[in-house]
Amino acid sequence: MHKIQKILGGIFLGGVLLGGIGTGVALVEYTSLAYAGEMVIGEEDLAVRELDYTFTPGEEEIKITKNYPSRDAVLEADNRVPEGTVRYVVTYNKKIIRPILDFWEETPETEEEPTGPFPRQIRLCLGTDYTGSDIALFMESKDEILTGLKEKKIFDYKIAYITDVKIRVNPQSLPWVTFDK
Repeated sequence: MHKIQKILGGIFLGGVLLGGIGTGVALVEYTSLAYAGEMVIGEEDLAVRELDYTFTPGEEEIKITKNYPSRDAVLEADNRVPEGTVRYVVTYNKKIIRPILDFWEETPETEEEPTGPFPRQIRLCLGTDYTGSDIALFMESKDEILTGLKEKKIFDYKIAYITDVKIRVNPQSLPWVTFDK
């Protein structure tokens, strides 16, 4: 019986030793990886789409809510846009999403009835419908990921959803369009 305990103890210690060696090898492999920066997945599937919202200047006031990843978008005056139109020019990943415009009428903050001409306040924001799968896109890129690992490089992987947003308005309509603070 004492001999069996010695054998089992030896097997246990051998397992601990092999586990330690395996952990050491894994740590050496992990620490030998070099950070290679950011890699955007899905850039090859980018498309541009124009989305228009039509309103009546003087009767409606448009407040734009920035709720999309490209928060550096600015409101641009553009003579090619018809008067009374807010035009979003959106660069997006067509395999994953479809951009849409969401809008609703803001209700006044006070209970009083407005006196005199009062423009309706319309809230406008860019929304998305998901049409694809992040996992499917990631699996399509697995060869690039594995190649990077073989070269001992690791990236910060990001999926391209909306990469750029431009909001254009005719200069005559610009006084009726503002960004939400």
